[in-house]
Amino acid sequence: MPEDRPGTPSCPTRRDVLTLGARFGAGVGAAALLSTSLAACGIRFEDGPPRAAAGPSRRPVRGESFLLTLRHHSTDLAALATSLGGPAKGLPARLAHLHRRQADVLRAELLHLGVPASVVDGAGTPSGTTMTSPGTPPTTATSPAAPSPTTTSGATGPQSLAAAEAADLGPTAVAALAGVPAEVLPLAGAVLAQRAAAAALLGTPAPWPEPTWSEPSLAASYLQGTRAAVYAFQVVAAQSPTGAQRTLARTTLAVLEARQGRQEALAGAAAAPPPLAYPLPYPVATPAAARRLAAHVLTELLGAGARDLGSTGGEVGPLGSVVQWLADTEVLASRWGVALAPFPGLT
Repeated sequence: MPEDRPGTPSCPTRRDVLTLGARFGAGVGAAALLSTSLAACGIRFEDGPPRAAAGPSRRPVRGESFLLTLRHHSTDLAALATSLGGPAKGLPARLAHLHRRQADVLRAELLHLGVPASVVDGAGTPSGTTMTSPGTPPTTATSPAAPSPTTTSGATGPQSLAAAEAADLGPTAVAALAGVPAEVLPLAGAVLAQRAAAAALLGTPAPWPEPTWSEPSLAASYLQGTRAAVYAFQVVAAQSPTGAQRTLARTTLAVLEARQGRQEALAGAAAAPPPLAYPLPYPVATPAAARRLAAHVLTELLGAGARDLGSTGGEVGPLGSVVQWLADTEVLASRWGVALAPFPGLT
């Protein structure tokens, strides 16, 4: 190998370049030395000295934006409900507890899905944002149809909380829900159902759009449970001859009969003829037994509704209907003494 001639700079090897490039952070001198040496060898940087290779960017999980927003709204709603004060067993206080639990569970679920803690525990959704479809930035709540979870124009006290609960609902939220991973769908759907139930119990029922179904047989699969609940509440009404319990029984029966009629219409020819009777879990011959049966039937119906969330295949029409039915059942159950849950039907 020929020796270097006096006055001729020694050209660096590739290893020398990488070694010196790694030291650029130590100061300008190293960069100048490397640049001068390479220039003498006919080599120059087009865009400055060598840069360390960037690590691969993380790809968000399906529905990540929606789930993060849902979690941050749970925290916001807990704070808003707490700010209303009132008795420890009052509705705002109970909702504050439910929302804190939702935030904790959703955080654990996001971490399980592989979302970094730095993302989950970041600054969160800015105040004044609403539910968005997965992968899209949150939209500001300047539209009257999209109030923020913490501020609602003209609403105060429980009405502000009701409006904030309902702000997480609607066609956009259901469409976003359809985009989450299948294993998270029942959990996230139950949160939306709880939001709708809370809004209704606070006096501001959420409006539900008319759904479209492409599979009538899917509606038929939900019909049997509703028919069994209708039959049970016919018994409850018959064994509640007077007073507030009879009024509540008849009101509950009317809601379930309307749901049954809706499901029969959706199912069409796929709906099988109903049986003459359904078995009851125990004899019901007194008002006390009737009340116990009502709570039992609605608790079972909540569980069935939560399971049905996972059977929709992510189809928006059925998914929105099942969330609505689950929310309505949560309202009915609470009126029969069943405790509100952060994830109706799952706890």
